[in-house]
Amino acid sequence: MSFKAISQGEPGPIGSGPAWQDFLDRAERVAASEATLLIQGEHGVGKGWIARAIHGLSGRADGPLVEIDLSVGSPNLVESTLFGHEEGAFTGADKARLGCARRAHGGTLVLAGLDDLDLGLQVKLLRLLQEHEVEPLGAEAPVSVDVRVVATATRDLREQVELGTFREDLFYRLAVVRLDVPPLRVRFEGMGGWLPGMVEVAAAEVGRAKRELSPGAVERLAAHPWPGNVRELENALQRVLVLGAGDEEPVTPEEFDFLGDALLGLGGARELARQALAAGVQVDDMVGHLLAEALQEHRGKLAPAARAVGLSRKAFEYRLTKWQEESAPEGDQE
Repeated sequence: MSFKAISQGEPGPIGSGPAWQDFLDRAERVAASEATLLIQGEHGVGKGWIARAIHGLSGRADGPLVEIDLSVGSPNLVESTLFGHEEGAFTGADKARLGCARRAHGGTLVLAGLDDLDLGLQVKLLRLLQEHEVEPLGAEAPVSVDVRVVATATRDLREQVELGTFREDLFYRLAVVRLDVPPLRVRFEGMGGWLPGMVEVAAAEVGRAKRELSPGAVERLAAHPWPGNVRELENALQRVLVLGAGDEEPVTPEEFDFLGDALLGLGGARELARQALAAGVQVDDMVGHLLAEALQEHRGKLAPAARAVGLSRKAFEYRLTKWQEESAPEGDQE
């Protein structure tokens, strides 16, 4: 069995070309093992699909597949959802909860958004990987679990380790095998084999009739750099089908002109970079001022400021504090 045979109702492995085929070949080999797996890649590349496909190809395919997004909710909520709790463990705990780790017993536990996991919970996750047991909130003793852990992350965890926001021992436990998912822009060649299927799926999701893509429209899609990856492509196809409802003619290149709007921000960033270089601005100062401005823009609130620049809250605070300390006059440092 292969990735293409287990799409599980999803679009399947979107892409083609040597880099993408090499990735799929390696992923299929990894799936057959019991090794803990770390899947890294940009937003929207399909990390979740890869994780589910790995489960479907593994020896645990008949067991449960349980997924949890570690980036959603407070640390206490994430801990309770992941490890479970006993009745009365805290206010509002009117009944016991197994938790995702125990529900995945005999199968695969997919941890999405690993790069946002609280440091305190990282210690407990390390225990799960080392000792194969969890300790639910309010429990008197740990509980053994048999799960294969597949984790996904958007940011580079090696960098997170250097920043002090991710435990080094946990990183090496998770990255027994690491898969880096190629972005869509490097796997768009040979689109004729999979793009029609994407259009069909998009049409079904928005309840519209399928339309063919003109050669010009296909060229337009192939030329786009796809910063949002597969998710951006899915949204683009759905938008064209919705706005062109009732049109039986093939989709024209002009109907994808809105894709250029997404690149304006990237072009602005390049222009800022040129200006910074011309002015002799150093990298650390540019980044530091960007973080400081984001914090001011969000009235001193760290979480929204961090989201605005694409960092975790702890990485944002670490970088900003480090820059402030390094840029402060010598007399102001202790």
